[in-house]
Amino acid sequence: MIFAHSIVGIIAGNYFGYFWYWFLGSIIPDIDHLWMLYKHRIFSVSKIIDSMRFEEKYELNYKTKYIHSIFGAIVLSAPVFLISTTEGFYFFTAYLGHLLLDLPDKDIKYYLYPLKIKFSGFLPIWSYPERIFTIFLLILMIFSFYF
Repeated sequence: MIFAHSIVGIIAGNYFGYFWYWFLGSIIPDIDHLWMLYKHRIFSVSKIIDSMRFEEKYELNYKTKYIHSIFGAIVLSAPVFLISTTEGFYFFTAYLGHLLLDLPDKDIKYYLYPLKIKFSGFLPIWSYPERIFTIFLLILMIFSFYF
């Protein structure tokens, strides 16, 4: 769900307040993608798109077990909880929402790290159903600014 994470963060922030905590909590888990791009020296836009769509071809896993897991959600939410439990709750909830949105993607995820249980969905990255879902979320986001 390439764009869905940020859109869901915007929608939740518009409806529940604490906009930046919802938004950041919904996109921070993808910071591991940037690390993988840097680590494997993938810098051209076309290669980035291709490697994200066909991870197995590049022998990559953009969703690392440290960040795309409940463990990662706890560790990265802890500093926010130190600032405020309310903001920490929203950030953590948005983080878990990100993980939930990633569930249908067919790539391998380790949500229960340090346990070695693998999760894998059924949809290819940026598949037709995912694009339709993203358009639906865009419409909801537009409504969230007005209602």
